[in-house]
Amino acid sequence: MMTVGDVLQIDPELVEDGRSVCFYGWTADDDLTLVWSVALPMEINEDAFEDLLLEWRQLGWLLLVRL
Repeated sequence: MMTVGDVLQIDPELVEDGRSVCFYGWTADDDLTLVWSVALPMEINEDAFEDLLLEWRQLGWLLLVRL
């Protein structure tokens, strides 16, 4: 069974429509990856997303703890 402690890295990615963010939670096991997403209240562009990448990653960790 996988736990939150098994996640080593979280990578957020803006979905093509600019209205959702997909988070990938990577573990040491290449066969185990958590994937979840959040819908955004408005569209954001890729440059704005990239400027806040650190904050998105931090949000991913906070959301993971609440899953």
